[in-house]
Amino acid sequence: MCEVLDRIEARGIEKTKTEMVLNMLKENLSVEMIARIAKLTVDQVMAIGKKAAVL
Repeated sequence: MCEVLDRIEARGIEKTKTEMVLNMLKENLSVEMIARIAKLTVDQVMAIGKKAAVL
């Protein structure tokens, strides 16, 4: 049961982080700055932006 809850929590955190990255991209923050703030790689930020057709 704990494993299921951990996976659900991880998905929620990931969704929130993705939304945060997209909001920052829409505000025209640099990809490098977003990566530092979100603790992601530049490639991860770019992938999120491309998937949502923001970049």
